[in-house]
Amino acid sequence: FYLRVEAVNLSHFIANTHDLSTIRGGNLLLLEAMDRVETLILKKPTQTAIKLAYLVNQVNAINALQTPTQTEKNKKKNLKEQIKKLKDALQNERTPTITKGASWGLFLLYMTATDASELHQEVINDFKTDARYQHATFVVDLHPDNGDYKKDRDSVEALNHWQQLQSPSLAIRNTGIACCSIDKLRPADSNKWLKDQQQDYVSESVGQRRDYGRKQKHQFYKNITGINAKFTQDFGDLSRATHQGILADKIAVLYIDGNNFGKIQKSSDTAEKQKQFDQNTRAGREKVLTQILEKIRHEPDWLTGDDEVRLETLLWGGDEIMWVVPAWQGWFLANEFFIQAKQHITHNNATLTHAAGLVFCHHDAPIHRIQSLAKSLADLAKANRNENLLAYQILESFDHVGTALEAYRQKRLGTLGQLPQLLVNAKDMTAIQTAMTQLKNDDDFAKRKIYQILQAYQDNPQKAGQYLDKLPPSSAEPLKNLQDIFGGENTHWLHLMDLWDYIG
Repeated sequence: FYLRVEAVNLSHFIANTHDLSTIRGGNLLLLEAMDRVETLILKKPTQTAIKLAYLVNQVNAINALQTPTQTEKNKKKNLKEQIKKLKDALQNERTPTITKGASWGLFLLYMTATDASELHQEVINDFKTDARYQHATFVVDLHPDNGDYKKDRDSVEALNHWQQLQSPSLAIRNTGIACCSIDKLRPADSNKWLKDQQQDYVSESVGQRRDYGRKQKHQFYKNITGINAKFTQDFGDLSRATHQGILADKIAVLYIDGNNFGKIQKSSDTAEKQKQFDQNTRAGREKVLTQILEKIRHEPDWLTGDDEVRLETLLWGGDEIMWVVPAWQGWFLANEFFIQAKQHITHNNATLTHAAGLVFCHHDAPIHRIQSLAKSLADLAKANRNENLLAYQILESFDHVGTALEAYRQKRLGTLGQLPQLLVNAKDMTAIQTAMTQLKNDDDFAKRKIYQILQAYQDNPQKAGQYLDKLPPSSAEPLKNLQDIFGGENTHWLHLMDLWDYIG
């Protein structure tokens, strides 16, 4: 049998508040929900396990005989051979997970129809009665293994979607005397401590997620990497650093999405192939995070005065990752991810590619809108799914971008070059940083020259040429390198202006 579990209507569980601890708690709970399902599955004896126990008892009975006959000895030998085969089969049955995403899972059950049906109901009841999960909406469906994996997999997914259409979009489990002060929607009946020693009415749903998010923040990283470290609790602490000048109190939101991961999963014609892909990518992501944490956890620019690591994970699972770091570390983190992913996130000896969106903004910008923008940028970076590409946006004011992202980027680019030249190829990120660092360290090359040249290209291209002729000879090589990287036209001047404060 195939069991598929998915958390649905996520906007009311992870995206209905700007409170970071609540967002974190909701994401972590959904991520761990599939582990709960796996635990429930493993508690159920499979047919192989039942048969194995029966054969072991038979062997033990023969061993208890003082003088076993030759027939009994032969039987014992035959039983041991059967036991070995069953143990090998059982090993596969003890890993029932085919795929675990950020909020869904697909499992293969080696059970009788009765046991599978009982398990199906146990999973439903577990989510309904748990103090934390009862505030989320899950769909749980069972489908027999009919021998056609692709068809069976699509059928159980369709059952999930059909059930979602019939489910309420919001789970409300209690009544209250006031509206929740955090999500502004659910009823609340008790006061809870919030920041700055203040109390206010908080719904049970938000309270559970918020408490879990605060308590489990450090444990998440330890579970994934084995590294025991402290991490900042909010974006204010994460970005607070007066010595960083204009980058103080600014953050970088990095969203990463795998290219064609879903397509590879859908092309798997056996459960084993899809399971192998899931295990490879999951292990690769964990290795990437481990390597990154090892690099940053002792670096002064990554630590607060209390030795807390300036890193927040807003999304983890499936083929998606979303991290928040100080603005002065955004470029480094994106580059480091691509370097590590090239080595560790592979399948069938081939490196998998990713698209990324990177937003630089103030720490108190509306986080859900920033997340949405980062995802939209990553969509632009999927222009060539065979490459690792990144699209970034500097955001002084969210309203500057609006909803027409490509039109906004085209307007800023003007006649400097072509729209694809605004994308960054991951293989060039180190070279870009090197060239920009050279220019920033050149006392004869000032940032105001970039503004002059960009303004001239817009108003009077001939005057731009005059400004270019006056640039110091020392800037020629790094400028030529940047021009070549960004397509050979003049787009590199816009990149220079945007990234000047964030690189080098």
